[in-house]
Amino acid sequence: MKNLAKSICLATLLLATPALPCAFHGYTPVPTLVEKLIDSSDIVLARPSPQNLFRFTPVEVLRGEVLMDEIPHLVDSATRRRIANKPEDRVLFAKNALTGEWTRLAYIDGDMDDALREIMQRLPDWRDGELESRAAYFSTLLGHDNAALNTLALRELDLLDYGTFRALSLQIDAARLQSRLNILTELDLQPIRVLLLGLSDQQGMTDFFREGVRLHAKSDGPMIGAYGLALLEYQGAAAVEWIVQRQLAPQALPAQARSTLVAAMAIHHEVGAAETSVAIRDALARAVVVDRELASLVNLHFNLMLDETETKDLGLEVVLALTTVSSN
Repeated sequence: MKNLAKSICLATLLLATPALPCAFHGYTPVPTLVEKLIDSSDIVLARPSPQNLFRFTPVEVLRGEVLMDEIPHLVDSATRRRIANKPEDRVLFAKNALTGEWTRLAYIDGDMDDALREIMQRLPDWRDGELESRAAYFSTLLGHDNAALNTLALRELDLLDYGTFRALSLQIDAARLQSRLNILTELDLQPIRVLLLGLSDQQGMTDFFREGVRLHAKSDGPMIGAYGLALLEYQGAAAVEWIVQRQLAPQALPAQARSTLVAAMAIHHEVGAAETSVAIRDALARAVVVDRELASLVNLHFNLMLDETETKDLGLEVVLALTTVSSN
């Protein structure tokens, strides 16, 4: 998520620890279908050519001017079999406005065609930065029976700042999310699925989130931030005490893992439940008095959040004052 990435990337630069990719989850989210469409000069729906079943030919131009033989991609055997008896299906291609490179974006069946028409209609507003309607639209596709649409929704949600993400009205299918967590071809969707599970009302998830924090903390894994934030969301004040006492204790974790967990607490403090925010301030205020390294991390991540929001409350001022004293 973009705002989350700022905190983690800066922390990576400032700490003498191995660098992680610049994103809260430890990876940079791939550009979504919408972002690729926004960056495209030409957009076309194509099918195998009747004259040459190994070549694509445009059947509908959605943007730009496309020549009949312009698409350089060959029709793979899987697509040829899938599309052969489905005359309404198409394949979506787009040409990047800067590079001129054609990219295959999606297989368009009936459900995807409905979504594509809606996206194209809204694209001018989204290009101008209308993020609220974009987030709201894709939130309605979460959990869709069409797997491609559900994946499209997950990738769009993955780009949101956490405050916007948690404020959405989401229909969360916890069982479906858990069943696909460890699919090798979808590992880049693990973080957003974990964060969604943190917002779910599924019973008995505490041990799952704690084990995720423990497992990824031991290896300094990139998923520790997602599990930590989900645990804070799911369990509230009790999660705060567990993280501070068990995970942020001196020498309990590698430096980067501690930094990522403090970043998760700073993010939740800013946009999460008020009761949990109070618990975060209280627990950290006690802990930083005896832990100089933790004091530095709290100063770093909470001040990063303050720089973004330009807000500060009295309770947080106390914590930051204590971290300053402890650091000196």
